[in-house]
Amino acid sequence: MRRALFYINLAWANVSNSLKSRLSYREDFWAGFIANFMTQMIGVLFVAALFGKVPHLKGWYRYEIFYIYGFSQLTMGLFFLFFSNLFEVSERYIVEGWFDRVLLRPLDSFFQVITERVHFEEISNILVGLAIMAYSLHHLKISLSLPQHLMILGLILSACLVYLGIFTAAVSATFWFNDRGSLVSVLHLMQNFSGYPVTIYDLKLRFILSWIIPYAFTAFYPAVQVLGHKGYSIYAWLTPAIGLLFFGLGMLTWKQGVKAYESTGS
Repeated sequence: MRRALFYINLAWANVSNSLKSRLSYREDFWAGFIANFMTQMIGVLFVAALFGKVPHLKGWYRYEIFYIYGFSQLTMGLFFLFFSNLFEVSERYIVEGWFDRVLLRPLDSFFQVITERVHFEEISNILVGLAIMAYSLHHLKISLSLPQHLMILGLILSACLVYLGIFTAAVSATFWFNDRGSLVSVLHLMQNFSGYPVTIYDLKLRFILSWIIPYAFTAFYPAVQVLGHKGYSIYAWLTPAIGLLFFGLGMLTWKQGVKAYESTGS
């Protein structure tokens, strides 16, 4: 219990320090915030333009897809807010030798890496996601009870855990391979699939997005639990299990990668 409290206090201190650091360069912070916001709005405009041409997309209507897209942006934003520092492992920690410093401390290496920096600019993604979800629910005339709000919160956290597991495993691969970052880049590109119903893709891609690289569990499956489409509830309730499974696989890969790490000597 004491150790858990120690890590919680340390994480909070790191978050506070990260915020102070970002606010000391306010122009850079707001530039990043606005850039993220504009990027998200381009995605929203794309979906809106799409439905200016077609009434539905394989049975999914405008505000249903908006809700799924908003859910995707929210979970993605939460993940990048707290865990973006994972993407520094390849160049900063391994190539530049910062990981030596991490290993010298009597603290968990994964904890040190993920809490060293918080990317507050990603709050814009979260706000856009929440706004799109609220806007969609209003037009769909869906009102949520308190238990439903709590259910959505649990599904959102589970979806973030799916992201964390996928990218932890991908980043950990850089402990072994010299071609650093290629796998992570591919996974970043594939995230674009998560903002739309998985049923619009062909069977092979649908299988990959559900069970190999389970981006469908970061937005589509948990989101449709609210939309009322039949046949998807079992997948929504599987989201926490998928999150725990892939996070466990990610941590296992990380621990093996740390054992394989060789210092740069710098």
